[in-house]
Amino acid sequence: MRFLENLKNLKAYKTETTPCKIKLSSNESPFDLSEQLKEKIANKIKEIPFQRYPDPTAKQLKEILADFIKEEEGISLKPENFVLGNGSDEIINLLITIIDKNVAYPIPTFPMYQVSSDVARKNKIEFELDENFDLVKEQIDKALEKNPDIFFFASPNNPTGNSFNKDLINYVIDKGIFTVIDEAYIHFSDKESFLKKAIEKENVAVLRTLSKIGLASIRVGYLIAKEEIATQIDKARLPFNITYPSQEIAKIVLTEGRKEIKNQIKIVKAEREKVIKEVEKIKDIKVYPSDANFFLIRVKDADYLHKELIKKGILTRNMSHLPKMEGCIRVSIGKPEENEAFIVALKEIFD
Repeated sequence: MRFLENLKNLKAYKTETTPCKIKLSSNESPFDLSEQLKEKIANKIKEIPFQRYPDPTAKQLKEILADFIKEEEGISLKPENFVLGNGSDEIINLLITIIDKNVAYPIPTFPMYQVSSDVARKNKIEFELDENFDLVKEQIDKALEKNPDIFFFASPNNPTGNSFNKDLINYVIDKGIFTVIDEAYIHFSDKESFLKKAIEKENVAVLRTLSKIGLASIRVGYLIAKEEIATQIDKARLPFNITYPSQEIAKIVLTEGRKEIKNQIKIVKAEREKVIKEVEKIKDIKVYPSDANFFLIRVKDADYLHKELIKKGILTRNMSHLPKMEGCIRVSIGKPEENEAFIVALKEIFD
């Protein structure tokens, strides 16, 4: 069967599942929800009619997301500006499915652009970042020559942690090509979002997710675009893709748990700066700047360091298998005591 032959050559998305006491590998929030919030969620779950489908439009959740963004960024949105996905991964897959054939993205970046393109048998237009993992105009121009139908820019970028040159993203936007800025980590950045441009221009969309701010388990991501664009994209979305429990949990956390989530984000940002300063003191480790809830380091032997950290009960993400990332390890920010344990372990290994 031909489709099975095609799957044999598919590079699946890699995850890190080695059991460790301290998990700093998946860019999740290190903080669980409070017991008070969990109790409110449990009471709401009891009321769910489990024999019924959820609201297919998730209108209430969209309204709450719009209010959350209005409070944070002062930008007014309507439910019609949103497309919801089972994680932003589903929306990436949806966008790649509906475009004609050519998908452009920089490397290294979030692997789902590559995976979804391969599954959908779309042409990949990959272009390289510079030595500091930023965009290069000459590389973008080469990509433009291949007539891309869509550009993906993860900014802040995963797995490098940095935000991309905004002028070069605008350079692509001004070419009229549909441009998606994946802002999964924007809550940990002080850089300006592309949200305003997304609701002004027909060829711009922003991707976000609840996974990085404490709700990875419920898988809710969302796209924001002009009403007429989001409405058209939403037609291709699978029905009932946001489960009843996921909708109810997200609504509670984004209203009654809003202060809790915001406080956790502040702690992560402060811990990131503290940890980076300590790691920079260790000889033979190059630390890259980060606008995300993780940071990237480069060492002489990433495989060795990754294994030694596991021996000490600390799981990080070895990224050295990706292009331009030889010797690189990605480290998520954990709780203060987890971060301290990581720093101690790192110093012991290098000493």
